[in-house]
Order: sequence, then C-alpha cells, then structure tokens
Amino acid sequence: MHYHFSVVLFLAAVIQLILDITIRKTDEKISDTDGIVPYRWFFVIAAIVIILSAIYVKEPPYHYVWVGVLLALVFGVRALFEWRYIRSSQKHMISLSMMALSVIGTILYVFLQFQ
Repeated sequence: MHYHFSVVLFLAAVIQLILDITIRKTDEKISDTDGIVPYRWFFVIAAIVIILSAIYVKEPPYHYVWVGVLLALVFGVRALFEWRYIRSSQKHMISLSMMALSVIGTILYVFLQFQ
C-alpha cells in the first residue's frame, strides 16, 4: 500500500508542475512581500502538525485519510496567502486546484477503502 501512496504523491507533484507552467502569470513570490513572516509561521505550524500526525496516526486507512485532509488544509491556507499577497501571479488558482484534487482523492479513497 505504501507503493500506491508514493505513486499518488508523484502524480500530485507532476500535476502541480503542469498547472504551474500553464497557469502562473508572473514569477512573484511571497518571500518578496511582507507576507513572508506569517507564511513562515504557517509552515512551521504545518510541519509540527504533520510530524505529530505521522507519529500518532498509525492505522493505514485512517493515516491516508488524515494525510489527505492535511494536504487539503495546507493547499487551502497556501492559496489564501497567495491570493492575499501575490494575487496577480494566479498561483492561488494552482493551490486551489491542488486542494480540490486532495479533497477528491481523499473522498475516492474513503469510498473505495470502506465499501
């Protein structure tokens, strides 16, 4: 089952790269704005939550569902930061698309796993 998880993460990375090439309008970065400080705190908190969930959520079906929920939350918050600080780059559309992909993938996994 870990093999499938690796394939899903690889496909998500490829999809994000393709979306980045096709949707992104400018090379603006959050690090070039005053939003870098709250953005860094967001990533510190997200990293702590992900590490703690990797330690404490061990059951395979629930672990993958939790990972999907965390990915959706991370992409959603990242989209908010990108929309707020670098709206003209359209990067928030990429993050929203990846959030939707995470939600759809998690729902499909739950339906297929718990039938």
